[in-house]
Amino acid sequence: MPSMPVRALLISAIVAFPLGGILADTTSNVPDKIEEDWKLVVASPDIPAVGPQITTTMSPVSDDSTPFAAFDLNYREYPRFLVGGMQIQVWSGKDILDVSSAESNQFATTGETVTWTQRMRIGDGGRVYFHVVNGNSTTWGQFGNGLVQLLVSFDSSLRSLADYSPDTTVKKSGASWESNCVTELTLVAVRYYSNGQLVRTDTTPRSIISPSGGN
Repeated sequence: MPSMPVRALLISAIVAFPLGGILADTTSNVPDKIEEDWKLVVASPDIPAVGPQITTTMSPVSDDSTPFAAFDLNYREYPRFLVGGMQIQVWSGKDILDVSSAESNQFATTGETVTWTQRMRIGDGGRVYFHVVNGNSTTWGQFGNGLVQLLVSFDSSLRSLADYSPDTTVKKSGASWESNCVTELTLVAVRYYSNGQLVRTDTTPRSIISPSGGN
């Protein structure tokens, strides 16, 4: 079972990456909501050792200038370690600003596929909301469909999500424990919204753990 230092290494200070032409040139297309679609395939769970343990992250910026959200699957770590379930934390440096947990069952099915969407949006006054929605799995069934389930938020001075980068998400996501129990972890697609309208869809799959065994 990983210690907090191991977990901290995975989601430590976020490194800056270029936007790489993600956004269109028109200011009307500057995003205020972004959705990431995820896919996890569990190879063979290690029930006694509580493996695998998965953490994905999402940040409104491509550096460490704001808090960010971390989503844990198959364990809950705050305020103490609990086996199974899911938990989102908002991290600001070494501090946790907000937490939301759901479920308690543990991975127990060989070859299980888990899919979900991570949604980040800017609200009034620059407050950032992070919500896991449209989840589906064998272990927990459908999850993230409630208005407040798996929802966290934090204050910021941001006016848009123009500095978001999927490269930052990928860099700071993975299996924090027993990656050998994972067949696949992929950021499948990213959608960008502005004023309620879908302005761009990035369908480039970004594999963190691939079916071939590479990272």
